[in-house]
Amino acid sequence: MNNKLKGAVAAGAATVLLAGGAGTMAAWNAATGVGGGAIGAGALALSQLDTPAWADQNGPIEVTDFRAVPGDVLTYRASFQVTAQGTNLRASLAVDEATIVGDEAFSGVVEHKITATSGGAPVPVDASGVVITPSFDGAVVDVKVIITFDPATDGEAAQAVQVDLSEFNVTLRQV
Repeated sequence: MNNKLKGAVAAGAATVLLAGGAGTMAAWNAATGVGGGAIGAGALALSQLDTPAWADQNGPIEVTDFRAVPGDVLTYRASFQVTAQGTNLRASLAVDEATIVGDEAFSGVVEHKITATSGGAPVPVDASGVVITPSFDGAVVDVKVIITFDPATDGEAAQAVQVDLSEFNVTLRQV
């Protein structure tokens, strides 16, 4: 018998032996652990710790009774406990624009700026607001929002209009 024929007969015999008469071939496999683990979700929350305080350039005010004039500077202050959990979490603490409701004429002559400190140290700020990362998890953040009525407002611009700050709020959103 030549070598090709012997090889073909051997391959056929091996096939019959592996099939074992059941008509299927065994497929060998193996598995091993890869060292994975459970993945947990992070959390992002903001809890107000005190009653917010409002002041103008002369001292404390009752914001609901205040009548602003060009050049006035209002300051909002409040303290918040931050929950910021997540390996790559980055969030922005900012003024919630939807909670500043009122006349368009007034909104065109006021601007606001938000800043914060934690443990007396400034918290970084970028274009979206105060930058919150997991390093602030569990920390108290003291927020300050300065609202400035443009001193260059002249004529009757923004006179006898109203802005409602009774629902004024700050938000913490993942960015």
